Amino acid sequence: MRSKFKWIFSLLLALSMQFVFAQEKTVTGVVSDATGTLPGANVVVKGTTRGIQTDLEGKYSIRVAAGEVLVFSFIGLEDQSKVVGASDVINVILAPSSESLEEVVVVGYGTQRRSKVVQASKVVGNSAMENLTVLSPQQMLQGQAAGVQVVQSSGVLGAATVVKIRGNASITAGGRPLYVIDGVPLNDNSFSGAQGGQALNPLLEINPNDIESQTVLKDASATAIYGSRGSNGVILITTKKGKKNQPARVTFEQNMSISRATDLLPTLNGEEYRRFKTLRGDDPANFLNDDYNWQKGVTRDGVSRATNLSISGGNDKTTYYVGFGRSDQQGFIVGNNLSSTNGKISVNSDVNDKIKIGGNLSYSEVLNDRVNSENSVAAPLTSAYLQSPWVSPFNSAGDLTRLPGFIPNVVAVERFNTNLAKTTRAFGNIFGEVQLFEGLKYRVDFGMDRLLLEQKERWLEINTPGGYGSYSTDIQNKYVVTNTLNYEKSINKHSFSGVLGTAYEQNDITRAAVSAINFASDLQLNVISGAEKITTTSQTQNSRLNGYFARVAYDFDSKYLLEASGRRDGSSRFAQDSKYGNFWALSAGWNVINEEFMSNVNFISDLKLRGSIGTNGNDRVGDFSFFPLYEGGRNGAYNNNPGFTNTQPENTDYRWEQSKTSNLGIDVAFLNNRIRLSVDAYYKICLSV
Repeated sequence: MRSKFKWIFSLLLALSMQFVFAQEKTVTGVVSDATGTLPGANVVVKGTTRGIQTDLEGKYSIRVAAGEVLVFSFIGLEDQSKVVGASDVINVILAPSSESLEEVVVVGYGTQRRSKVVQASKVVGNSAMENLTVLSPQQMLQGQAAGVQVVQSSGVLGAATVVKIRGNASITAGGRPLYVIDGVPLNDNSFSGAQGGQALNPLLEINPNDIESQTVLKDASATAIYGSRGSNGVILITTKKGKKNQPARVTFEQNMSISRATDLLPTLNGEEYRRFKTLRGDDPANFLNDDYNWQKGVTRDGVSRATNLSISGGNDKTTYYVGFGRSDQQGFIVGNNLSSTNGKISVNSDVNDKIKIGGNLSYSEVLNDRVNSENSVAAPLTSAYLQSPWVSPFNSAGDLTRLPGFIPNVVAVERFNTNLAKTTRAFGNIFGEVQLFEGLKYRVDFGMDRLLLEQKERWLEINTPGGYGSYSTDIQNKYVVTNTLNYEKSINKHSFSGVLGTAYEQNDITRAAVSAINFASDLQLNVISGAEKITTTSQTQNSRLNGYFARVAYDFDSKYLLEASGRRDGSSRFAQDSKYGNFWALSAGWNVINEEFMSNVNFISDLKLRGSIGTNGNDRVGDFSFFPLYEGGRNGAYNNNPGFTNTQPENTDYRWEQSKTSNLGIDVAFLNNRIRLSVDAYYKICLSV
């Protein structure tokens, strides 16, 4: 009897499995839009991670069960869902998304529709950057935005890139723009060291391949909401993230580049130089017979390689992006190399209809084998131009040797000396967003940026009698807490939006350095081995910033636009009675394209007039600039007794540097936005508070 039940149960199970199997089938089709087929469109089984992408002809094929729902999606088009029924073929035509018909522009503490932006800004999107081979994020802006000057300060790898937005905004304070990545203002101190005073690139540790877009904020209307730091412009960097309902997408990229010195000055060789000296009347008996091409000796063809790997995707609730990058760069100057390793992870999730959470974390390590920069006798190219062509870096036995005079043997310097800078950096943010009620959202954002810079230098006996060594560490920790309320409301033809928030920033820097001379042997590489310590210092500095900001925008029928923004900042960098500054901006715009009389003008697809006026501040003045400062130690000692010496008098009037900007602009687009033109005229003046 028991065996009979087993047989019946097995038969029912087999029939059940056969029934389920019979419901699964292969569904094929073509995904297209109004212009044709769509390669790379996503086809996902709703509620699962199963899915594929269409091929180059827009075709797809997927195993799916009857009753399941296929979700078809493509960037810029409306998602479309289809229930799998009896048919084995499902073709879909995706329509343009009502939300994507208008580009969304990232602005300070939020986003806006392009048609409602009254600020002077420029968005450099991924399509403009994806095919560029660059070494830093700043170079991605080169030639991409009007009024933005990007200049590589040196051919030395890792050197700071000079970025100026609408020229210099200050004589005495810093001129760098404020960099904000995913809402977090970054550390951007240019730590100088061990290479002729050349500053390091503050964005060196950021992988350009992880950047989705950069928005350059130019006028006061765009930057006033950043108050005390907006005078030099603001660059908002948005990193890559996953997309909803997208199967896991793997992107692998590898490139190689060659750098070569192309602007070398012509110089005389040894024979030409001897002839010149003879014609000048010098005694040939004093001439040397060597002939060495110093330019060729200190330059090379630098070969650089970079590898980037990323995985991104998501379902209808959660998206993710994981990126990894590795690059090894050779400079065209002998001895100059740079290697970097970067990693990034981003996760965003809709917990439910009202709560969102997410975070981004990036980590990088950069090792920079440096050379001295230009205008230093220890800089390879500078030394090559100063050195006589009949002076050789080698002796008669073919060994590198110390040269007479003040110009070092830079060939020996780059072969034997150590000049390393290692940077370790971690930065990112976590956030939570809650919809309190319709139109009103609260968001809290915590960001951090931790940077460790280690610099090591060791000069051997052949280049420095007795030898020289130094080691220093710079640790910078920055923490940012931002709270914002965002509100949007539309009543008939009237639209209102606004943001209200607070921001707190804490920046702490610790530095220690030691150096020594007189080493017993070149095999002693550590500074502790030097017989005479010439530097033993340590110092700390810190700053705090507390800000309150708001922005209110109104438009009528998407034609007439008004916006006002303001910020009140308090900074520890200024004297007691001048710590707080107020910054504001007013702007207006007219969407001419939406007027009735423009309805028959087909060749113009966008036309907007805008104007603004406002103020910004500049706090790039260093920490403790108003304090009376004293120095102890050896410099403060008197007759070998400990003491202090005054190094900076107190300045109770130390206060904000403020600028005022007026801006008039016009935006026009032709041929269905294929051609865009923006023209701005501005007037900027520096004021005192």
